Amino acid sequence: MDKVSVRPLRPYEHRKLQRMKRQRANQVNARHARIVLLSRGGVRNRAIANLVDCTPQWVRIVMHRFNADGLDGITWYPFFQQRDTPRRFLADVRAQIAEVALAAPQALIGMTQWSLPKLREYLMQQRIVPRISVEWLRQLLHRWGIRLRRTKTWKTSTDPLFPQKCRAIRRLYQRRPAGGRRLSVDEFGPLNLQPRHGHCRACKGQKPVQRLRATYNRKGGVRHFLAFYDLETDRLYGRFTTCKTWVQFLAFLRWVRSRYPRTQKLHIVLDNYGPHIKLEVRLWAALHNIKFYLTPTNASWLNRIECHFTALKKFALASSDHRSHEEQQQAIESYLCWRNRRRLLATMSWAEYKRQQKRAA
Repeated sequence: MDKVSVRPLRPYEHRKLQRMKRQRANQVNARHARIVLLSRGGVRNRAIANLVDCTPQWVRIVMHRFNADGLDGITWYPFFQQRDTPRRFLADVRAQIAEVALAAPQALIGMTQWSLPKLREYLMQQRIVPRISVEWLRQLLHRWGIRLRRTKTWKTSTDPLFPQKCRAIRRLYQRRPAGGRRLSVDEFGPLNLQPRHGHCRACKGQKPVQRLRATYNRKGGVRHFLAFYDLETDRLYGRFTTCKTWVQFLAFLRWVRSRYPRTQKLHIVLDNYGPHIKLEVRLWAALHNIKFYLTPTNASWLNRIECHFTALKKFALASSDHRSHEEQQQAIESYLCWRNRRRLLATMSWAEYKRQQKRAA
């Protein structure tokens, strides 16, 4: 019976050994990985030596190294021994570079963000690579799909009834109630008269044609867009108001109720904003066959209308500078008309556009 055997493997070690076993450019690592995997498979040491073409003594040495130091004890990097030859970053080295780049820099270098020079310096200090240029490091990260991304925020709900409310809304989304209609309601705004930045296309080296004013005032007042999204028909509708008290919201509910048969129950998802839970509003809803599903506190993402507001903001308001609320309202209604499939995409032919450009010139 063999006196030396490999200890049990951790999941990440097993995956790494499988990758090392398939390395063609580094036969030393491939042989060491086969020794460890064969030992864990129950093969005797002398048979392993015959399979990998080495001595039984070397098989035992590799096992002792792995048991003591893990993967680092059996990994061999040829560029540490050959300093004057062209550098070759093998698959396991590239994987380790990517792992370091994705790690938290606060714990590793005491800073909040990596830069390529700092990442290069850290890799060389930790002897992960002997040396590497910033450009080579940039290309390696690009091949792994690693790039700078914006951080995002997440707000945790403090509602003590969060599980119950969340389950009720999810059940409503999963199945339409018999004889009912599912709606999502929310307010979009306030809508000010101000330039709104966005994106526009331009050729390389050419300045964008569209410019937005930098100085403006907010003396034109605001508007609010009270909207509802019909989950059954995938339509988005709404009305504009100058304020959003419970009086305006109740009038909006009356308008929504008038669009559907009185015998059809409306199941409305909305947030717990003050005007929504006003006593007068809730009494009127109960008397007119409407049931409210209030989203938990700080969990408005459960309301499906929110994602449609994102598209509305991008395609109707971004890169715009409306000088009146009527003009802004017309832009929003034009987008909703296309979104609800009530008109084609084009509002002007290309030939007519070229003629107008020619007359303006």
